[in-house]
Parts: sequence; C-alpha cells; structure tokens
Amino acid sequence: MRRSRSFWMGTVTLLLAFGPGTVFAGRPLDTEDTGTVEPGKAELELSGDFARNPEDPFWFAKGVLSFGLLPNLEARLEPGLLFFEPEGEKGRGGIGDSLLGFKYRLLDEVETLPAVLGSLTVRLPTGDGGRQLGSADVDVGLLAVASKAFGPVTLTWNGGYTFVTRDRDLDFWTLAASVEYCATKAWSLVGEIVSGLGSGSAADTAVLRAGTTYSITDRIRADAAIGSGVTRESPDLLITIGVTVRLF
Repeated sequence: MRRSRSFWMGTVTLLLAFGPGTVFAGRPLDTEDTGTVEPGKAELELSGDFARNPEDPFWFAKGVLSFGLLPNLEARLEPGLLFFEPEGEKGRGGIGDSLLGFKYRLLDEVETLPAVLGSLTVRLPTGDGGRQLGSADVDVGLLAVASKAFGPVTLTWNGGYTFVTRDRDLDFWTLAASVEYCATKAWSLVGEIVSGLGSGSAADTAVLRAGTTYSITDRIRADAAIGSGVTRESPDLLITIGVTVRLF
C-alpha cells in the first residue's frame, strides 16, 4: 500500500526543514556546522537530491546563496525545485518552498572549548500547495550548534526546535551529530545521523548518511553522499551530489 503524504512531506523536511536544523550545513551533510561566510564574501551551493521508498521516487534540486554580513554573521537564501511521482498518480514538479535564514557564531573554538553557533530559519511558502509542492504558512526553526576539532577529526552537535505555524501539532525537535575526517588537505570523509522528533502528531524521522568532499580548487569543492532512513516515515534511500563555489 502506498505510504501517505506524510512520507514525501517528511522527505521535504529532511531536505529543507532541517535547515532550521540541518540546512546551513557544509555540504553534503544536513548537520549544521559552525562556519560562517566572511563579511563581504558570498558562496553558492548547487545540488541534486534523490529520495526513494518502494512506491514514491522523489527528486529535488536546489541552490543556496550565502552572504557574509558581519563578522560571524551569515545570511542565506535557499530556493528549490521539486519533482515526485506518487504510485498510481501523474508525476508533478515545480518550484518548492524556500528557506531564508541567518546564523551567528557566538563563540570561536579554543583549545579547551568548542565553537558555538545559533541559527534562525524561516520556511517561506513559495511552492504550490494545491499541487503538493509546498505547505501553507511558514515554519520557524531555532538551532544551537557546537563543534570541536581533535586533530584531523571534527565533531559537531545540533539541537533545535521548529515551529510549524499551520498546525502546531506538527512541531518537531531536531537532533543531529556529525563527524568529519580530513584525510588530506583536499579530501575529507564525512558522516552523520540527523533526526526530526515530533513533539505532537508529527512522525519521527531519522537518517544515517556517509559521504565525501574534494576541493578541486581553492574556490570550488565537490561532494557526494548516500544515506538511509531508520524509521518508517524516513526515505529508504537518499543520494545527494553537489558543488560549492566561492563567488568572491
């Protein structure tokens, strides 16, 4: 039997709403990191994502434009294109919901203490809700982030809460943790577990993901990752591939 609409909406949550949790992350992870773009600089992230359960394949493409506003303060805009094909229904696609967010690093990492960052993200209803490409109203996400490097290994933790204004029973907590190993100056291995835990009627979602990044030049970094859901309402398979470009 085909899973309900909550599956692919949960997938959108994994790809978008974790931005309040997982969306300012250094690609290809959803776990937020404590890095910010330098003032007066900008970065562009382009990516394609595929999610699958046995009945509902799902494609998602997005661009993320990040600006450094002040020391330790970054703003970003994240529009996206969505395509999915529910079982027994005609496929549909178009512009999905977008994210607008800010993050600020409160503390820089020192020898004995981690870096600490806070973020605010708003999901904007730019998708067509009638075609199931978005949801009405807005979501507001708050997130706390801490990270600490131990030689070539960096550990990061996320904890936050998302307010779903259209239905507060769908509010959820975000908990995530990641590890990054810098194998060489250009090449890194990454992994994470990221979850959304419903505070009311929202389904619990969780994904395990592993991937890699490679710096082609000082300004261009490519990445790829594969993940798998560990709860019923999570995608069975997640694949992402992308590139981050430092614009100026």
